[in-house]
Amino acid sequence: MTSKLSPWIESLIDKTIQMLQNDVLKNKIQLLILQPFLQYVIELVFPYVILICVFFCIMILMMISIIGLLVYNMNMPAASVLATVPG
Repeated sequence: MTSKLSPWIESLIDKTIQMLQNDVLKNKIQLLILQPFLQYVIELVFPYVILICVFFCIMILMMISIIGLLVYNMNMPAASVLATVPG
């Protein structure tokens, strides 16, 4: 079921589309609205991105060290592994 838009709304939409096709207006919107908004969002998100990168690096280093320890223990003879266990 489609509803017809009133002629007044259609004319308003058409005028808005024509205005937005103007390059000068596009540049003003980009400079005064879009760029400050994007800059603000990036400033808000940046600390979290850095935090995620740090945690990711720590996790990779931990995985590499765990794999290294597992490989090192696999290469040890069983008697020396048992000798290192206290008790």
